Amino acid sequence: MKTLVSLNTTFILFISFSFIMDCYHSDKPTNQYLSLLGGFSLQRRITIVGDSLGQWSDGFGLKSKLGSEFTVTDISVAGYTTEDWLQNKERMNEIPTDLWIIELGTNDAMVYGTSGFESRTNKLISHLESTQNSKAILTALPLTNMASIQETIRTNNQTLRQLKTSKPTIEIVEIESIFESYSGNLPLYPISDPIHPNQIGYELMGEAYRKKILGI
Repeated sequence: MKTLVSLNTTFILFISFSFIMDCYHSDKPTNQYLSLLGGFSLQRRITIVGDSLGQWSDGFGLKSKLGSEFTVTDISVAGYTTEDWLQNKERMNEIPTDLWIIELGTNDAMVYGTSGFESRTNKLISHLESTQNSKAILTALPLTNMASIQETIRTNNQTLRQLKTSKPTIEIVEIESIFESYSGNLPLYPISDPIHPNQIGYELMGEAYRKKILGI
């Protein structure tokens, strides 16, 4: 009888430990995800407002990365800047969204430099958050392999970080630091294109967005 009790106790402890470990490694949404999407809302609608990086990567693969319980819409347009999207507000207004992923800045760096970047981004965020009572994720972009715009992008990324201090509702995905700390043997950009990452780079970006959304 003592042996039977001991075996039962061991079995219960094993099941409890397995359950704890399963929960620990779970990719289920955490409190961070719930806060991003406004509490325990069942609506999980995500829209990507970006440029060629979003368009050419098929929205960074988030449709498959996040699963069927999410609705991911990518309206990224190659060549677009923050100003272009401010001029096309009606397109964004047509899409019911709980969480916006804003992936813009590379074209801003080439067209405007650092001039007006904070003001345009601020206007874009305010518009998106006010029209649908939604939240926004900003992107600290990779610096690219084009030397002439690297410092401009670095400065604009720092502007986004400072913007967050005055807008605590927004989140930032630090793609710049992810790319800069990458230590893999394979490059993140093709030799023929210093602006657009290769599939490895896009995968890094997609995973960063996924983890931010799920809070893992």
